[in-house]
Amino acid sequence: MQAQQRRRIPWTTLISLALVGVLATLAALNWPKIRVKSLEALALIEAARPFWLLLAILAILAGFLCAGQIYGRVLAALGYRAPPLWLSAAALVTMLLSQALPVGTVASYAFLTTSLRRRHIPATSVAVIASLELLSWGGAMLLLFVYGMVYVLATTSDSTLAGASLTGFTTVGLMIGVYLFIGSRPRDTMLAWAMRVKRLLDRLFGSVSSETQVRRMVDELAHNRQLVLEQPLRVLSLIGLQLIIFTLHSLALLAILHGLGVTIGPLEALAAFGLSLIVSAYTLLPAGGGTVEAALTVALTIQGVPLEAALGATVLFRLFSFWLMLPVAALCYRLLLRRVPEPPAGN
Repeated sequence: MQAQQRRRIPWTTLISLALVGVLATLAALNWPKIRVKSLEALALIEAARPFWLLLAILAILAGFLCAGQIYGRVLAALGYRAPPLWLSAAALVTMLLSQALPVGTVASYAFLTTSLRRRHIPATSVAVIASLELLSWGGAMLLLFVYGMVYVLATTSDSTLAGASLTGFTTVGLMIGVYLFIGSRPRDTMLAWAMRVKRLLDRLFGSVSSETQVRRMVDELAHNRQLVLEQPLRVLSLIGLQLIIFTLHSLALLAILHGLGVTIGPLEALAAFGLSLIVSAYTLLPAGGGTVEAALTVALTIQGVPLEAALGATVLFRLFSFWLMLPVAALCYRLLLRRVPEPPAGN
Protein backbone atom coordinates (compact mmCIF):
# COMPACT_ATOMS: atom_id res chain seq x y z
CA MET A 1 0.00 0.00 0.00
CA GLN A 2 2.81 2.42 0.88
CA ALA A 3 4.60 1.68 -2.39
CA GLN A 4 1.36 2.34 -4.26
CA GLN A 5 0.91 5.67 -2.48
CA ARG A 6 4.48 6.70 -3.36
CA ARG A 7 3.81 5.98 -7.04
CA ARG A 8 0.66 8.09 -7.13
CA ILE A 9 1.07 10.97 -9.58
CA PRO A 10 -0.37 14.38 -8.55
CA TRP A 11 -2.16 14.97 -11.85
CA THR A 12 -4.01 18.09 -10.72
CA THR A 13 -0.78 19.78 -9.68
CA LEU A 14 1.08 18.72 -12.82
CA ILE A 15 -1.67 19.90 -15.18
CA SER A 16 -2.01 23.17 -13.30
CA LEU A 17 1.74 23.78 -13.46
CA ALA A 18 1.74 22.91 -17.17
CA LEU A 19 -1.02 25.43 -17.85
CA VAL A 20 0.79 28.10 -15.87
CA GLY A 21 3.98 27.31 -17.79
CA VAL A 22 2.26 27.60 -21.16
CA LEU A 23 0.63 30.91 -20.22
CA ALA A 24 3.88 32.30 -18.81
CA THR A 25 5.82 31.24 -21.94
CA LEU A 26 3.29 32.84 -24.28
CA ALA A 27 3.26 36.00 -22.18
CA ALA A 28 7.07 36.18 -22.20
CA LEU A 29 7.30 35.66 -25.98
CA ASN A 30 4.69 38.33 -26.67
CA TRP A 31 5.48 40.67 -23.77
CA PRO A 32 6.32 43.82 -25.82
CA LYS A 33 3.01 43.65 -27.68
CA ILE A 34 1.07 42.67 -24.56
CA ARG A 35 2.57 45.60 -22.64
CA VAL A 36 1.56 48.11 -25.31
CA LYS A 37 -1.93 46.65 -25.73
CA SER A 38 -2.40 46.46 -21.93
CA LEU A 39 -1.67 50.18 -21.63
CA GLU A 40 -4.12 50.88 -24.44
CA ALA A 41 -6.70 48.64 -22.72
CA LEU A 42 -6.21 50.58 -19.47
CA ALA A 43 -6.82 53.85 -21.34
CA LEU A 44 -10.02 52.41 -22.81
CA ILE A 45 -11.21 51.29 -19.37
CA GLU A 46 -10.59 54.75 -17.91
CA ALA A 47 -12.65 56.31 -20.71
CA ALA A 48 -15.46 53.72 -20.55
CA ARG A 49 -19.02 55.06 -20.53
CA PRO A 50 -20.60 54.37 -17.09
CA PHE A 51 -24.12 53.81 -18.49
CA TRP A 52 -23.05 50.71 -20.43
CA LEU A 53 -21.05 49.38 -17.50
CA LEU A 54 -24.11 49.75 -15.26
CA LEU A 55 -26.16 47.78 -17.80
CA ALA A 56 -23.49 45.07 -17.74
CA ILE A 57 -23.65 44.79 -13.95
CA LEU A 58 -27.46 44.58 -14.04
CA ALA A 59 -27.32 41.83 -16.69
CA ILE A 60 -24.88 39.81 -14.57
CA LEU A 61 -27.08 40.22 -11.48
CA ALA A 62 -30.11 39.15 -13.54
CA GLY A 63 -28.17 36.03 -14.51
CA PHE A 64 -27.56 35.12 -10.87
CA LEU A 65 -31.24 35.75 -10.05
CA CYS A 66 -32.23 33.48 -12.92
CA ALA A 67 -29.80 30.80 -11.71
CA GLY A 68 -31.75 30.59 -8.45
CA GLN A 69 -34.84 29.59 -10.41
CA ILE A 70 -33.14 26.35 -11.46
CA TYR A 71 -32.94 25.23 -7.84
CA GLY A 72 -36.45 26.56 -7.22
CA ARG A 73 -38.00 24.54 -10.02
CA VAL A 74 -36.39 21.29 -8.93
CA LEU A 75 -37.31 21.92 -5.28
CA ALA A 76 -40.92 22.62 -6.26
CA ALA A 77 -41.06 19.37 -8.25
CA LEU A 78 -39.84 17.52 -5.14
CA GLY A 79 -42.43 19.21 -2.92
CA TYR A 80 -40.19 21.80 -1.20
CA ARG A 81 -39.98 25.57 -1.27
CA ALA A 82 -37.37 28.20 -0.48
CA PRO A 83 -37.48 32.02 -0.68
CA PRO A 84 -36.43 33.41 -4.10
CA LEU A 85 -33.62 35.50 -2.59
CA TRP A 86 -32.31 32.44 -0.73
CA LEU A 87 -32.26 30.50 -4.01
CA SER A 88 -30.42 33.27 -5.86
CA ALA A 89 -27.88 33.64 -3.05
CA ALA A 90 -27.29 29.87 -3.07
CA ALA A 91 -26.79 29.96 -6.84
CA LEU A 92 -24.31 32.85 -6.49
CA VAL A 93 -22.22 31.00 -3.89
CA THR A 94 -22.34 27.71 -5.81
CA MET A 95 -21.28 29.30 -9.11
CA LEU A 96 -18.42 31.30 -7.59
CA LEU A 97 -17.15 28.35 -5.55
CA SER A 98 -16.98 26.25 -8.69
CA GLN A 99 -14.83 28.96 -10.34
CA ALA A 100 -12.68 29.98 -7.38
CA LEU A 101 -11.25 26.62 -6.31
CA PRO A 102 -9.30 23.93 -8.21
CA VAL A 103 -11.86 21.38 -6.96
CA GLY A 104 -14.72 23.84 -7.25
CA THR A 105 -17.33 21.30 -8.30
CA VAL A 106 -16.71 19.28 -5.14
CA ALA A 107 -16.74 22.39 -2.93
CA SER A 108 -19.93 23.77 -4.51
CA TYR A 109 -21.66 20.40 -4.12
CA ALA A 110 -20.63 20.25 -0.45
CA PHE A 111 -21.97 23.77 0.13
CA LEU A 112 -25.23 23.03 -1.66
CA THR A 113 -25.69 19.81 0.31
CA THR A 114 -25.04 21.50 3.66
CA SER A 115 -27.21 24.55 2.99
CA LEU A 116 -30.17 22.50 1.73
CA ARG A 117 -29.89 20.00 4.57
CA ARG A 118 -30.10 22.92 7.00
CA ARG A 119 -33.44 23.74 5.43
CA HIS A 120 -34.47 20.19 6.38
CA ILE A 121 -34.35 18.84 2.83
CA PRO A 122 -33.30 15.15 2.78
CA ALA A 123 -30.01 14.05 1.25
CA THR A 124 -31.73 12.08 -1.54
CA SER A 125 -33.49 15.22 -2.76
CA VAL A 126 -30.26 17.22 -2.52
CA ALA A 127 -28.53 14.68 -4.77
CA VAL A 128 -31.29 15.02 -7.38
CA ILE A 129 -31.05 18.82 -7.29
CA ALA A 130 -27.27 18.83 -7.64
CA SER A 131 -27.35 16.24 -10.44
CA LEU A 132 -29.99 18.10 -12.46
CA GLU A 133 -28.19 21.43 -12.03
CA LEU A 134 -24.84 19.99 -13.14
CA LEU A 135 -26.45 18.05 -15.99
CA SER A 136 -28.30 21.10 -17.31
CA TRP A 137 -25.21 23.31 -16.98
CA GLY A 138 -23.08 20.84 -18.93
CA GLY A 139 -25.73 20.46 -21.64
CA ALA A 140 -26.16 24.22 -22.06
CA MET A 141 -22.39 24.76 -22.08
CA LEU A 142 -21.89 22.22 -24.87
CA LEU A 143 -24.75 23.70 -26.92
CA LEU A 144 -23.29 27.19 -26.62
CA PHE A 145 -19.79 25.98 -27.46
CA VAL A 146 -21.07 24.19 -30.56
CA TYR A 147 -22.94 27.37 -31.53
CA GLY A 148 -19.72 29.38 -31.18
CA MET A 149 -17.84 26.92 -33.37
CA VAL A 150 -20.57 26.88 -36.04
CA TYR A 151 -20.78 30.68 -36.00
CA VAL A 152 -17.03 31.04 -36.56
CA LEU A 153 -17.13 28.48 -39.38
CA ALA A 154 -20.04 30.27 -41.03
CA THR A 155 -18.69 33.82 -40.77
CA THR A 156 -14.89 33.66 -41.03
CA SER A 157 -12.95 34.02 -44.27
CA ASP A 158 -9.66 33.06 -42.62
CA SER A 159 -8.86 29.53 -43.82
CA THR A 160 -6.50 28.86 -40.87
CA LEU A 161 -9.12 29.94 -38.35
CA ALA A 162 -11.83 27.98 -40.18
CA GLY A 163 -9.61 24.87 -40.16
CA ALA A 164 -8.92 25.21 -36.44
CA SER A 165 -12.63 25.70 -35.74
CA LEU A 166 -13.54 22.67 -37.86
CA THR A 167 -10.96 20.58 -36.00
CA GLY A 168 -12.34 21.73 -32.64
CA PHE A 169 -15.93 21.15 -33.75
CA THR A 170 -15.08 17.63 -34.98
CA THR A 171 -13.22 16.82 -31.76
CA VAL A 172 -16.15 17.93 -29.59
CA GLY A 173 -18.56 15.99 -31.81
CA LEU A 174 -16.52 12.81 -31.44
CA MET A 175 -16.29 13.30 -27.67
CA ILE A 176 -20.06 13.73 -27.41
CA GLY A 177 -20.60 10.67 -29.59
CA VAL A 178 -18.26 8.55 -27.45
CA TYR A 179 -19.91 9.84 -24.27
CA LEU A 180 -23.40 9.00 -25.60
CA PHE A 181 -22.28 5.55 -26.72
CA ILE A 182 -20.69 4.73 -23.37
CA GLY A 183 -23.53 6.33 -21.43
CA SER A 184 -26.13 4.19 -23.23
CA ARG A 185 -24.50 0.90 -22.14
CA PRO A 186 -25.78 -1.05 -19.12
CA ARG A 187 -24.26 -0.02 -15.78
CA ASP A 188 -22.33 -3.30 -15.38
CA THR A 189 -20.81 -2.88 -18.85
CA MET A 190 -19.75 0.71 -18.09
CA LEU A 191 -18.23 -0.41 -14.80
CA ALA A 192 -16.30 -3.24 -16.47
CA TRP A 193 -14.91 -0.86 -19.12
CA ALA A 194 -14.01 1.74 -16.49
CA MET A 195 -12.15 -0.85 -14.41
CA ARG A 196 -10.15 -1.96 -17.47
CA VAL A 197 -9.16 1.64 -18.14
CA LYS A 198 -8.22 2.05 -14.48
CA ARG A 199 -6.00 -1.05 -14.51
CA LEU A 200 -4.29 0.16 -17.71
CA LEU A 201 -3.63 3.61 -16.21
CA ASP A 202 -2.38 2.02 -12.99
CA ARG A 203 0.16 -0.01 -14.96
CA LEU A 204 1.32 3.02 -16.92
CA PHE A 205 1.33 5.75 -14.25
CA GLY A 206 0.78 4.11 -10.88
CA SER A 207 -2.41 4.47 -8.85
CA VAL A 208 -4.42 7.30 -10.41
CA SER A 209 -7.79 6.64 -8.74
CA SER A 210 -9.32 4.13 -6.39
CA GLU A 211 -11.96 1.54 -7.26
CA THR A 212 -14.39 3.44 -5.05
CA GLN A 213 -13.91 6.60 -7.13
CA VAL A 214 -14.41 4.68 -10.36
CA ARG A 215 -17.59 3.08 -9.06
CA ARG A 216 -18.87 6.47 -7.89
CA MET A 217 -18.22 7.97 -11.33
CA VAL A 218 -20.09 5.15 -13.08
CA ASP A 219 -22.97 5.40 -10.59
CA GLU A 220 -23.26 9.15 -11.21
CA LEU A 221 -23.32 8.57 -14.96
CA ALA A 222 -26.02 5.92 -14.62
CA HIS A 223 -27.99 8.14 -12.23
CA ASN A 224 -27.87 11.14 -14.58
CA ARG A 225 -28.94 8.94 -17.49
CA GLN A 226 -31.93 7.77 -15.46
CA LEU A 227 -32.87 11.36 -14.64
CA VAL A 228 -32.87 12.26 -18.34
CA LEU A 229 -34.98 9.22 -19.24
CA GLU A 230 -37.47 9.82 -16.41
CA GLN A 231 -37.73 13.63 -16.69
CA PRO A 232 -36.72 14.68 -20.23
CA LEU A 233 -38.93 17.78 -20.32
CA ARG A 234 -37.68 18.99 -16.95
CA VAL A 235 -34.06 18.54 -18.03
CA LEU A 236 -34.76 20.43 -21.27
CA SER A 237 -36.44 23.28 -19.38
CA LEU A 238 -33.45 23.53 -17.03
CA ILE A 239 -31.07 23.60 -20.00
CA GLY A 240 -33.21 26.43 -21.39
CA LEU A 241 -32.82 28.36 -18.13
CA GLN A 242 -29.06 27.81 -18.21
CA LEU A 243 -28.98 29.16 -21.76
CA ILE A 244 -30.86 32.26 -20.59
CA ILE A 245 -28.22 32.78 -17.89
CA PHE A 246 -25.41 32.44 -20.44
CA THR A 247 -27.22 34.84 -22.77
CA LEU A 248 -27.53 37.43 -19.99
CA HIS A 249 -23.80 37.15 -19.29
CA SER A 250 -23.00 37.51 -23.00
CA LEU A 251 -25.23 40.62 -23.08
CA ALA A 252 -23.17 41.96 -20.16
CA LEU A 253 -20.05 41.37 -22.25
CA LEU A 254 -21.74 43.15 -25.17
CA ALA A 255 -22.61 46.14 -22.98
CA ILE A 256 -19.01 46.36 -21.74
CA LEU A 257 -17.74 46.40 -25.32
CA HIS A 258 -20.19 49.18 -26.19
CA GLY A 259 -18.96 51.03 -23.12
CA LEU A 260 -15.41 50.78 -24.51
CA GLY A 261 -16.53 52.11 -27.87
CA VAL A 262 -16.52 48.79 -29.74
CA THR A 263 -19.62 47.80 -31.68
CA ILE A 264 -20.29 44.12 -32.35
CA GLY A 265 -23.56 42.26 -32.64
CA PRO A 266 -25.24 40.15 -29.95
CA LEU A 267 -24.60 36.97 -31.95
CA GLU A 268 -20.86 37.67 -32.04
CA ALA A 269 -20.76 38.32 -28.29
CA LEU A 270 -22.71 35.11 -27.63
CA ALA A 271 -20.32 33.13 -29.85
CA ALA A 272 -17.27 34.56 -28.06
CA PHE A 273 -18.76 33.78 -24.66
CA GLY A 274 -19.61 30.23 -25.77
CA LEU A 275 -16.10 29.58 -27.05
CA SER A 276 -14.51 30.76 -23.80
CA LEU A 277 -17.05 29.13 -21.47
CA ILE A 278 -15.79 25.60 -22.00
CA VAL A 279 -12.36 26.60 -20.65
CA SER A 280 -13.87 27.50 -17.27
CA ALA A 281 -15.31 23.99 -17.00
CA TYR A 282 -11.95 22.24 -17.25
CA THR A 283 -9.41 24.61 -15.76
CA LEU A 284 -7.79 23.31 -12.57
CA LEU A 285 -6.32 26.63 -11.46
CA PRO A 286 -7.74 28.82 -8.66
CA ALA A 287 -10.08 31.47 -10.14
CA GLY A 288 -9.16 30.14 -13.58
CA GLY A 289 -5.50 31.12 -13.16
CA GLY A 290 -5.74 33.45 -16.16
CA THR A 291 -6.88 30.71 -18.56
CA VAL A 292 -10.48 31.97 -18.62
CA GLU A 293 -9.32 35.54 -19.26
CA ALA A 294 -6.96 34.37 -22.01
CA ALA A 295 -9.69 32.28 -23.65
CA LEU A 296 -12.21 35.14 -23.59
CA THR A 297 -9.66 37.58 -25.02
CA VAL A 298 -8.82 35.19 -27.87
CA ALA A 299 -12.51 34.48 -28.53
CA LEU A 300 -13.24 38.21 -28.80
CA THR A 301 -10.35 38.83 -31.17
CA ILE A 302 -11.66 35.98 -33.34
CA GLN A 303 -14.89 38.00 -33.62
CA GLY A 304 -12.92 40.99 -34.90
CA VAL A 305 -12.54 42.92 -31.64
CA PRO A 306 -9.20 44.81 -31.44
CA LEU A 307 -6.81 43.21 -28.97
CA GLU A 308 -6.70 46.21 -26.62
CA ALA A 309 -10.51 46.34 -26.49
CA ALA A 310 -10.70 42.56 -25.98
CA LEU A 311 -8.26 42.84 -23.05
CA GLY A 312 -10.20 45.72 -21.51
CA ALA A 313 -13.57 44.00 -21.94
CA THR A 314 -12.23 40.78 -20.44
CA VAL A 315 -10.81 42.55 -17.39
CA LEU A 316 -14.08 44.41 -16.75
CA PHE A 317 -16.23 41.34 -17.36
CA ARG A 318 -14.24 39.21 -14.91
CA LEU A 319 -14.21 42.08 -12.43
CA PHE A 320 -18.00 42.43 -12.51
CA SER A 321 -18.93 38.74 -12.78
CA PHE A 322 -16.37 37.27 -10.39
CA TRP A 323 -14.04 39.46 -8.34
CA LEU A 324 -16.60 42.03 -7.15
CA MET A 325 -19.06 39.22 -6.43
CA LEU A 326 -16.68 37.34 -4.12
CA PRO A 327 -17.35 39.52 -0.99
CA VAL A 328 -21.10 39.20 -1.62
CA ALA A 329 -20.74 35.43 -2.01
CA ALA A 330 -18.71 35.23 1.22
CA LEU A 331 -21.48 37.03 3.13
CA CYS A 332 -24.16 34.83 1.55
CA TYR A 333 -22.10 31.75 2.43
CA ARG A 334 -22.17 32.60 6.13
CA LEU A 335 -25.87 33.49 6.10
CA LEU A 336 -26.99 30.43 4.14
CA LEU A 337 -25.20 27.98 6.42
CA ARG A 338 -27.23 29.12 9.41
CA ARG A 339 -29.65 26.45 10.52
CA VAL A 340 -33.33 27.14 9.85
CA PRO A 341 -35.52 26.47 12.93
CA GLU A 342 -37.55 23.27 12.83
CA PRO A 343 -41.18 23.88 11.81
CA PRO A 344 -43.67 23.65 14.71
CA ALA A 345 -45.15 20.20 15.30
CA GLY A 346 -48.47 19.65 13.59
CA ASN A 347 -47.79 22.05 10.70
